[in-house]
Amino acid sequence: MKARQAKLKDRRGPQRLANLAVAALLAAALAGVWVLRLPEPVYQGIPLSAWVEDLGDNPYAAGKALREIGPGAVLPLVRALERKPAGWLSAYAVVVGHAPRFLKSRLADSYAGIARRESQIPRIRAASARVLGDFGPAAQAAVPALVKALGDTNATLRLNATFGLGKIGARPELAVPALVGRLDDPDEEVRMYAAIALKKFGARAANAVPALIATLRDRSWQVRERAALALGAVGQNQPGAIPALEEAMRDEHRFVRSSAAMALALLAPHAESARVALEQARYDPDAGVRYSAGLALNQVDSETGASAGLK
Repeated sequence: MKARQAKLKDRRGPQRLANLAVAALLAAALAGVWVLRLPEPVYQGIPLSAWVEDLGDNPYAAGKALREIGPGAVLPLVRALERKPAGWLSAYAVVVGHAPRFLKSRLADSYAGIARRESQIPRIRAASARVLGDFGPAAQAAVPALVKALGDTNATLRLNATFGLGKIGARPELAVPALVGRLDDPDEEVRMYAAIALKKFGARAANAVPALIATLRDRSWQVRERAALALGAVGQNQPGAIPALEEAMRDEHRFVRSSAAMALALLAPHAESARVALEQARYDPDAGVRYSAGLALNQVDSETGASAGLK
């Protein structure tokens, strides 16, 4: 009898250790759940996560709420931007189709709810990219995710990602090459917003000059106009920028010519060829171009005079 009790005691030792290990794992899991369920920011009585989900149905109101919540919304928005559709939903549909009659109705309702949430993901991702941009530099942690989103098949998401990167204006070593890659996007608006975003980086986007020069030949006048303005912002002391803008002064569209004049004023206070191009533009058939050329010449003269006064 004593021998048997000793054997049981020997067995209980390892079992007790195993039980303690299981208890420790459960405690850790519960602690993790508790941490994950820490109170989240609330706006108008609605938690942050609910506002993120509402971006799919009501992007204007949800976006306003998330901006009011502030930078605390950045990381949840990044997670929403990176969200991918569930790969198992089609398998779930098969299960519903083969379910017993007493389960089919309940499973079908569950599937419909999940399918609706999944259908919202593209809209949520696109809206998240735009809202992240509204936070400006405070959302610089979102730059890698936005750069990745530039390669998405959803044109609206790509457009909003370019918008976001431009407004955030951070991490040019990541953002600028990615935006340059969108200057030949198949979607016209994406190309246009890529040029606008590069303009916001200013001199930090100097590496984009060759691509912007090429974009001055884009088939869309709106893209060409934005490329001209961007070149004026990023092309200081960059070879080829001034001749490309001088050529753009002869573009078939008046808005491109007008924007090229204003861009030249930023780059060329000491370039005689630029002055000649602007002087010629004062006789342009379009009154708006003539006005822009006059303003540009005045700006060049004032900057030249200021430089001479410093010497």
